[in-house]
Amino acid sequence: MKEKDIRNLQNAINSVEEIQTKEQAEARIKELKKRIRKLEIAVIGISLGILNLIILPIIGIISFNLTLALAIIGGVVLIIKAFKDGEVLELEKFFLKLVYKQFNNKDGKSKISTK
Repeated sequence: MKEKDIRNLQNAINSVEEIQTKEQAEARIKELKKRIRKLEIAVIGISLGILNLIILPIIGIISFNLTLALAIIGGVVLIIKAFKDGEVLELEKFFLKLVYKQFNNKDGKSKISTK
């Protein structure tokens, strides 16, 4: 793992540790779901764009050139980055759901000790 990935994971864990109420957990889960949905939409949009850039030269509508090749490679890099960002968000959402379940087992007002 790269140092940036480790920092992102640490930030996600710190974010989970800062949750002290059931309402905070619900709000953070809702925010994470929105961010994950945006990433999914971005990946679908970029994928469709790349697919068009691959198919259009094959059927002869546009000619294949270096700029087109760089656009395809750039799109693939963006998709890979989105998947890495999504992994961190999904991991944080998983831990938040565990915290939320723990609050549901209690009265929703007590603190959670993660240490």
